[in-house]
Amino acid sequence: MATRDLWPGADVRLVGNQRRRSRRLEDGTHAVVVDPGRHHITSFSALYHAAGQRPQRPGRGVRIRLDNGSEVIVPRRAVELVAPDHPLSPAPDGTLAEWWLEQLMPWGVEGVPVGSLVPSGFPAVGQVLHPWLMAPDGQAVSWREVAQTHGYGSVGELDQTRTGFMIPLVNEIGASPAEGELDEATAAALVDVLSEATSTPNDVCVAVWEGWGDVPPQRFPGAARISTPGRGHFLLRGPLRGVLHSVAASRVRSPVAGLWWPVDRAWFVATEIDFEWTFVAGDEDLIDALVADDRLEVAPTRFDAAANKAHEPA
Repeated sequence: MATRDLWPGADVRLVGNQRRRSRRLEDGTHAVVVDPGRHHITSFSALYHAAGQRPQRPGRGVRIRLDNGSEVIVPRRAVELVAPDHPLSPAPDGTLAEWWLEQLMPWGVEGVPVGSLVPSGFPAVGQVLHPWLMAPDGQAVSWREVAQTHGYGSVGELDQTRTGFMIPLVNEIGASPAEGELDEATAAALVDVLSEATSTPNDVCVAVWEGWGDVPPQRFPGAARISTPGRGHFLLRGPLRGVLHSVAASRVRSPVAGLWWPVDRAWFVATEIDFEWTFVAGDEDLIDALVADDRLEVAPTRFDAAANKAHEPA
């Protein structure tokens, strides 16, 4: 792990004893990165020259905050990343995803089919609608309740009113469904049902979108990179309930896993970052169990159906 890839908020420890302005920093001291320093980017040199400026030089060190609150600057070679305290661990074997990558349907000319997000080799698939979180207390309300309360004839009709990421509708109702990530309550309900539908609940693979601003891939060094159409992910592995723990390096957001599946391949879960719902592929009994769970709002759907539309819940 190159220390130039450090980011603000990263947990680090000192490597070797360091003397900084008459203060001795002991080997193994833990700290948090405040500023990783500037990094010279060769491709920017031409831009600086064109502007008549001298390219920036690399920073001289990393500013860190110690446990006592004081801040010091140390050489880059003097720090190393500390593995995050998380139930999911980096998975270096990218071949764990090959089986479902081969089953994804291509993106269509007229849109994205459900089967391009979850492998189409399963018998059935369901769409789990993310609840609307009402302001100001964040109370969760179903799509069906929102549609009925505000005069829409169906969930599909409510969905069709979306314009500019639902902004007009959000302003009217004062709520919005979570986009691109599961809320904690929905994730917990899914985990409860899915844990009963796999023989390996303690061994699950998790692919996290590498685009989350506060989930840098280097937070889990050694994780394999998985590519899907238009998306890159890093691979983690651990117990199913590990997906309930945020992988973020800060508390700004708390995204749970985007793609997850057990090693026995009993089911597959996908939350696309641009949608307000999650797809679960599995056998028909599993989809029936999801539909029957009162904590969830689930619409049985098809692999060739449009993934960017809300389907009518059962």
